[in-house]
Amino acid sequence: MTHSDSSLSASAVYDALANYQGPRFEDFPSVDLYMDQVVELLNRWLSPLFFNQKTPCITASMINNYVKTSIVHPPVKKKYTSYHLAYLYVVMILKQCFSLQEIAALITIYTEIGSSERISSDFNRFTSSFELLLHDVMQNGDTAVAIFQDPSWQQVLMVDVLVCRLYGTYQIFRYTLEKEKSERAKK
Repeated sequence: MTHSDSSLSASAVYDALANYQGPRFEDFPSVDLYMDQVVELLNRWLSPLFFNQKTPCITASMINNYVKTSIVHPPVKKKYTSYHLAYLYVVMILKQCFSLQEIAALITIYTEIGSSERISSDFNRFTSSFELLLHDVMQNGDTAVAIFQDPSWQQVLMVDVLVCRLYGTYQIFRYTLEKEKSERAKK
């Protein structure tokens, strides 16, 4: 299924989302890639999630912008590593709910982790958790959060998105305050 396929049915989109399998770190090529290869690979993995878009999910200019704004480290000799693929994939997932400024803050928090083993295991954990929640929402209509009696899908959508977004925003805020306090203490 591609995001530019205008013949998509609701059931095809449902099936794609309910059974979505994202990449794992070990699925990344063992060789570094050029920009066009990165764009092609990411679009293949992400297209089921961007089913309502007529253009590619990610483009070379988007990647260049993410590098320019320090959301993702620059390529090495015009080649992108597994690290880049992982970060770009996560950026595109987060882009569904967060602004680029918020994503930059989230990525800044994460780039302080220096271990490549940690990056690969955390990426796999992120992808697995994302799949689990996506599958749960698709199959049950929510993430098993019951706060309304017989909630409508609109209530569930509002609560699930709002609560998760609010939590993410809070964590960014908390981290920023702690980092500023730490920097002031060093002076």
